[in-house]
Amino acid sequence: MSPRFPAADGFQGQVSTQRDGTARLVLNMPANKDSVPITVRTAQAGLPPERQASRQMTAEAYRSQAGSGNYLHLAVAATELQPGDNLAVNFHLKTSNNDVRNSVPFFTYLIMTKGRILRAGRQRHEAGQSLVTMTLPVTAELIPSFRIVAYYYVLPGEIVADSVWVDVKDTCMGSLVVKGAMEADNRVHEPGTPMRLRIEGDHKAHVGLVAVDKGVFVLNKKNKLTQTRVWDTVERSDIGCTAGSGRDNVGVFADAGLSLATSVKVTTPQRSEVQCPQPAKRKRRSLALAEYKGTKAAEYSDKLERKCCEDGMKDNPMGHSCERRSEYIQEGESCVRAFLDCCRYIKAKRDRQNLSPSTGLARSHEDDDPFLEDSDIVSRTLFPESWLWQVEQLTEPPNELGVSAKTLPVYLQDSITTWEVLAVSLSPTKGLCVATPYEITVMKQFFIDLRLPYSVVRNEQVEIRAILYNYWLHDITVRVELVYNPDLCSPSTPKRRFQQVVRIKAESSRTVPFVIVPLKLGQLDVEVKASVRDQYVGDGVKKKLRVVPEGMRLEKTVKIVELDPQNKGGVQEEQVKAADLSDIVPNTESETKVSIQGNPVSIMVEKAIDGAKLKHLIVTPSGCGEQNMISMTPTVIAVHYLDNTGQWENFGIDRRAGAIELIKKGYTQQLAFRKPDSSYAAFINRPSSTWLTAYVVKVFAMARKLTDIEHGEICGPIKWLILNKQKPDGVFQEDAPVIHKEMVGGYQGAEPEVSLTAFVLIALEEARDTCKDHVNSLDDSINKAAGFLARRYEQLARPYTVALASYALALAGKLQSERILMRFSKGGASWEERNAHTYNIEGTSYALLALVQMKKSKLAGPVVRWLAQQNYYGGGYGSTQVGHGCFKRQEEPGDITVNQRMDRACEPGVDFGTDEDPAGSNRTFVSHQQCRDALRLCRGQDYLVWGQASDLWATGRQ
Repeated sequence: MSPRFPAADGFQGQVSTQRDGTARLVLNMPANKDSVPITVRTAQAGLPPERQASRQMTAEAYRSQAGSGNYLHLAVAATELQPGDNLAVNFHLKTSNNDVRNSVPFFTYLIMTKGRILRAGRQRHEAGQSLVTMTLPVTAELIPSFRIVAYYYVLPGEIVADSVWVDVKDTCMGSLVVKGAMEADNRVHEPGTPMRLRIEGDHKAHVGLVAVDKGVFVLNKKNKLTQTRVWDTVERSDIGCTAGSGRDNVGVFADAGLSLATSVKVTTPQRSEVQCPQPAKRKRRSLALAEYKGTKAAEYSDKLERKCCEDGMKDNPMGHSCERRSEYIQEGESCVRAFLDCCRYIKAKRDRQNLSPSTGLARSHEDDDPFLEDSDIVSRTLFPESWLWQVEQLTEPPNELGVSAKTLPVYLQDSITTWEVLAVSLSPTKGLCVATPYEITVMKQFFIDLRLPYSVVRNEQVEIRAILYNYWLHDITVRVELVYNPDLCSPSTPKRRFQQVVRIKAESSRTVPFVIVPLKLGQLDVEVKASVRDQYVGDGVKKKLRVVPEGMRLEKTVKIVELDPQNKGGVQEEQVKAADLSDIVPNTESETKVSIQGNPVSIMVEKAIDGAKLKHLIVTPSGCGEQNMISMTPTVIAVHYLDNTGQWENFGIDRRAGAIELIKKGYTQQLAFRKPDSSYAAFINRPSSTWLTAYVVKVFAMARKLTDIEHGEICGPIKWLILNKQKPDGVFQEDAPVIHKEMVGGYQGAEPEVSLTAFVLIALEEARDTCKDHVNSLDDSINKAAGFLARRYEQLARPYTVALASYALALAGKLQSERILMRFSKGGASWEERNAHTYNIEGTSYALLALVQMKKSKLAGPVVRWLAQQNYYGGGYGSTQVGHGCFKRQEEPGDITVNQRMDRACEPGVDFGTDEDPAGSNRTFVSHQQCRDALRLCRGQDYLVWGQASDLWATGRQ
C-alpha cells in the first residue's frame, strides 16, 4: 500500500498505512473457531468499489500439543525499529492448569537474522506469572529484520512455542555520508568550477563514487542502487516461511527455518529445498527453472539415475560446488554422473538468470563594444551522463565512533543540471552500505542549450537551434554567433562572422535558429557563442554533429552457407567472392562483415536478430488510419523483441522510453479514426474495413503489454467484427478493402475468404485473454471461424494460405496434424511462391509459428535456419506483415535446439584449395563487427571460409 492510504477491515473499521506502506491491524479473534478468513481492502475516496485493491488470507488458530491447552504468545508493540532502540518483548503464558504456570522456570528464546541464529538465551519466569517482559536492545546486527523464537517445556514431553518477526529500518550497519566539505560547497555552482566533497564512513572502508545526471533517473530508475534494495536482496534468502507463527509447536520451528529434533518425538519435517513447502508467490523465472528441472530429469529413464539427477538440481544452502556434493554419493558411478550433469545444468541456468532575427555584419573589435569578446568565452564541451568513477579508501584516523573522513577535490562537468553523487562502501567489519545521494546543482543565470539532431545527411540543409535562457529578473540583450567551421556550409565564413542580436525577457527563453549544410562525413563540431550586452557574461557550447552519407544504407549478402563439416569429411571449404560495389555512393566506405553462428537454431530463438539493426523500425506514427498503423506496428514489434531478448543495451537503453512514447502517440492518433461502432477505416468518412479493424485489434493487443490501453478499445472492434462481418458459417467478409494494399502482405491473392478469416481468427485469439470476460460470443465466434477453416483446409492450393490457416487453426487448437502444412513446403524449410520473396518470408513465418504452437521442434529447425539465412530486418510500407510474422516468433514459448560440433576459422585464400596462409597459422574468431580489421580483410580480395570438426559441443542456448 502507498503511504497514508486508508484500508478497511471488518473488525476495526479503518486504519491508515505508515510511511513504508504497511498498516498495523489488531484483530479480536473469535474463541470458538479454528480458522478465520480475513479480507483487507483499500478504501480510497473517489475510486469505485470494483477498483479498490484487496487481498485475502486465512488465520489459523494455534493447536496445542495433544489438546493440552498450554499456550505461549510473543508480542511486540513496534512495527519498525531503528538501531539504538530498546524493544519490549512480552511473553504471555496461557494455561488452564495452575501446576503448569507454577512449574515453568524460564522461557528459552532464539534470535535469528539473515538466516542464522544470532544469539540464544533464557528469560526467567516466576511461579504464577502470566506475563513476563524482556527488554531487547536493537543493534546494527539485527538489520534488516529478525525473528524471535521462544518456547517452554512441560513434563512429561510437551514443547509450547511461538515466534514473532520484527522489521528494522533499512539503514547501514555502519555509516556512510557524502556532503560538501564546506558550506560554500553546498551552494549552486557554475559548470567547470571546482568544489570539494567530504566522505564520512567506517574506518578502512572502500568507497565507490559516481556522479550521475539526475535526468537519467527520470527515464529509468529501477536499477538505482539503494540501501533498501540491498536489504531486500538479503531478505529474499531468508529461510523463514511466514511473518507469523506456526499452526502448532512443530510449525513454529519449521516456519522459522529451524530444524528441531528431540527425545520426546517432537520433530520438524525434513526440508530438502531452501524455499518453504507451502504455496508461495514465485517469480516468473522460478517457473522457468521448474520447467528446466522437469525437462532435464526426463532425460533419464532409469529410476535411480533420475533420482540422482533430481537431487543434483536441488538448492544447496551451504553453497557447496557440484563436485564437492557429489563426493558424498554412495550409489555408484552412474548416479554420480547423473548428479553432476544435472547439477551443472541447473547452475548454468541460474547463473544466466541472475546475470537510455536580425543579421549583423562582421566587424573588428572596438574599444566601446558593449559585448564580451568571443575569444574570452570558453565553450562548454563535456556533457557526460555520468562521471567521477573512482574508489577511495578511508584510511584517515577515525574518531571515537570509528568514523573516518576524507575530502576530495573535484571539477564539475559542463552540463547545466543537477548531479546525484552516489556512494557505496564496503567495510571488512560493517559490510555493504549505500549512502543517501548527495545533490550538486550546476546553474548559470544565462546559458545556451544547443539542440542538434541525432544525425544528418551530408550535403542536405538542416536547421539547428540554440535556446538562450535568461534567469535574471530583468530583460537582457544578447549577441549570438555561429562559429565558423570549414566542414560546414553556413552564414559564417573565415572573413565574415555571422551574428544575431536578440532581446530576451526576464525569466524566459528564446530560440535562435541556424541553417547549415554539412560537407563532410563523420563527427563535425558545431559551436555557438553568446554574450550579454553591458555585462561581462557569456556562454558557449560546442557539440558533435553526426553526418551520415546520402542515399540508403544497404546490406548485401554475398553468400550464405551452412557449415556442417561433420557430414562433409571433417573439413568444409567455401570460397567467398568479393562484393560488387559499383553502385556505392562516392567518397564513402563499405564495411565487410563475416558472421558465423555456431548454433543457428538456438541463436534464432534468442538473439539471431541483432537489436542494433532495428533502429529504423522505431518511427513516428503519422498519416491516415492505415498509414498510422503501418508506422506504429514496427515500433511495437521492435520493443517486444528487444524486451524479450534483452538487447536494449545494443540498441540504446535510454531509447526505450522514447519508443514507448511513440507507441502511445500512435495509439492516440489511431483513435481519431475509430467510428462510433468501434470499427476502423483509413478515413472517418470511408466504409469500415474488416481487415484494418482486425489488424488494429492485433496490434493493440500487443501494445497493451507495453502501455495502458483500455480493454474497450480492443473488445469493441471485436464485437463489431463478430456482429457485422461474420457469416453464420463462420467466414468473415470484406466489404471495404484497405487503400494501401501493400500493408496486407500475402493476403492480397487467391483464396481471399480463407486468408481473411484466418487473419481475423488470429487477431481474436491474440486478444482472447483481454476480452474473454467482455465479449460473450467470443468463444462461439472463434469456434465457427475455426470450423470454416477446417472444412476448407484440405482444398487450399497456395502455400501462403496453407501456412496462414495452419497457424490460425493451431492457435485455436484445431490443427491435429502437420501433414498438409509440410506437403506445401519446399524441402521442409520454406513456403514459397514464384516472384514473391517478402511474402514467402511472411508465409514461412506463419508456418513456423504453427509448428511451434504444435510443439513440432524437429520440423521447426530447418524453418528457423531458412529464416535466419534471409537476414530480414523489416522496414518499409510493403513489409508490415512480413516483419510482424518474422518477429512474432520471439513471443512464442518453447525452445528449438540443435546439437552441433563446430569450430570456425576465416583465412585469406592464398591459393584456392588451401586452408592456411604461408605462415601456416589459422586464426579462430567469433562474430564481431571488428572482425574485418582483426583479420586484415581487404576490399576486392577473395576469401576462403572453412569449418573443422572439434570436440566442442554447442547445445541449447549455451
